[in-house]
Amino acid sequence: MSTDPAPEDTSTGLPDLGAALRLFDETTRALEARARRLEEVLTVKQQELEAANSELAVRYSELDRLHAWLELILSAVPSGVVAVDRDGRVTTCNRAAREALTVELPEPDGADYRAACPESPLWQVLAEGVTKGPYERRISAGPDQRERVLAGHASPVCASDGAILGAVEVFEDVTELRGLEQQLERVERLKALGEMAAGVAHEIRNPLNGVEGFASLLARDLEDGSTQRRYADAIIDGVRHLNRTVTGLLEFTRPREPQRRPVPPDELVESCVELVRAEDVALASPREGEADEQARARIEFVSRWDRGRIAIDGGQIRQVLLNLIQNAVQICSEYRDTQGQVAVAVSAISDEQLGACCQVTVDDNGPGVSEDQRPNIFLPFHTTRERGTGLGLAVAHTLVQLHGGSLSVDTAPELGGARFTMLLPIEATGG
Repeated sequence: MSTDPAPEDTSTGLPDLGAALRLFDETTRALEARARRLEEVLTVKQQELEAANSELAVRYSELDRLHAWLELILSAVPSGVVAVDRDGRVTTCNRAAREALTVELPEPDGADYRAACPESPLWQVLAEGVTKGPYERRISAGPDQRERVLAGHASPVCASDGAILGAVEVFEDVTELRGLEQQLERVERLKALGEMAAGVAHEIRNPLNGVEGFASLLARDLEDGSTQRRYADAIIDGVRHLNRTVTGLLEFTRPREPQRRPVPPDELVESCVELVRAEDVALASPREGEADEQARARIEFVSRWDRGRIAIDGGQIRQVLLNLIQNAVQICSEYRDTQGQVAVAVSAISDEQLGACCQVTVDDNGPGVSEDQRPNIFLPFHTTRERGTGLGLAVAHTLVQLHGGSLSVDTAPELGGARFTMLLPIEATGG
């Protein structure tokens, strides 16, 4: 665009207005042409920008769709998946991982995984850049914070140039599997032990009966209160104790199949509680008319059962219940200086593995059962009591298994001692 001054009229020395107007018109047309060119360029750029925005929106939409699809895939995967960045902050945590790590990671997004789960090898993977696994680690999960066993692998997440961007841990809850493996191992051990014990029991039982018979004849001929009579009575007591052990061993190795009949479980449990109460009062206060408060343990019974009768062998389940309640009374009374407490409850529940069940819990305020004792608590001859044979719980466990149920031990949530839980599947028992 020209910026020359307007031409002058040489005859008068004044500016030539005509020439100035022509110059103005030329300048205006030039500016208009440039403006049109700028508008055309702007239009093209706007079109290109709109096309770029449209393509970017499509890509964003595709990324959102892929992200949503990835989330759906991860949520459908039964294994837990946790991914962290280079600093150990959680970037991805699928549904299975959230459910398993509720205690450690109540809010997983952006959480410091290294601080929340120090037992995880992810921090080693980030530092060393190598895959770890397979490995197992234990966590507390669920509202009851029960110990769960996780089996997993941990691997680094690397860029194309090999730089470590983060790490990912994939794990599965194998608690039930490990429990089944322990049960299988227990069954195999008990099978071998049972075959041996059954033969030994038969060989021992016949001589024992002879010894008891001769000792009884000898005691009959001895004077009451004499030293010889006390020795004979001690022989009889010892033989009877051995006979009870042999009988329990035979019951454990060769239990009879349940003879199922419709039984109201709440009434069965209550009758067992009343029987143990009477026995406990008699043992603690043999004098007639002694108050119930003198018993070694206060036994409370609560029934939440509303399902009617179920088909079980009442005699076998009564044997199980009496063993559990009597053990609870003896343990807590031996452990505590004051009166012990035992709580027995029966209710209907739904179990993940067994389905609809009749549940009976026996709680006490005794010392409880330690973690290292629990795997062996139902094994024969395992006992912590001086006079115990170690067969009562083993026989009880076998009888419950014959009914398709389960017998387990844990910590009593309110009393603080041991809790024994018996589950009898209602459908399997015909309820």
